[in-house]
Amino acid sequence: MSTPEPYGQASAHHPGGFADPSTGPYPVPPAQQNPQQFAVMPPQVVPPQVMVAQYGPAPQNGVGTGGFVTGLLGLILFWVPAVGIILAIIGVSLSGVGIAKAKRGEANNKGLATAGLTCGTIALAIWLIMVIAAVSVMP
Repeated sequence: MSTPEPYGQASAHHPGGFADPSTGPYPVPPAQQNPQQFAVMPPQVVPPQVMVAQYGPAPQNGVGTGGFVTGLLGLILFWVPAVGIILAIIGVSLSGVGIAKAKRGEANNKGLATAGLTCGTIALAIWLIMVIAAVSVMP
């Protein structure tokens, strides 16, 4: 029984030690004999890809936004005698104009104007209920 040779030592099966493919018993393929056989292509430069996020147009309904703000303030301040009713009326008016502009296509933020109309209407309804209650209690 033969003992295996340690790594790096020439064996009896390979008398020359490690075989070099270019000079050893293995033939060199023809493509490796002439390295200029194929044309070398220059590396192609790929331009960087630019990603641009495209968003829709920004909300443009200043009248509707003003109607929302004044309608909400009218709803919050309904208990203040003159301020609440004035803000609620201005909120309903501006919100109505904002909704009309959105329907005509002059503005694109109809939701805020609708919210202002709702807040202003609720403030007017609460104020009206308070006035009716105050008048019915009077002698």
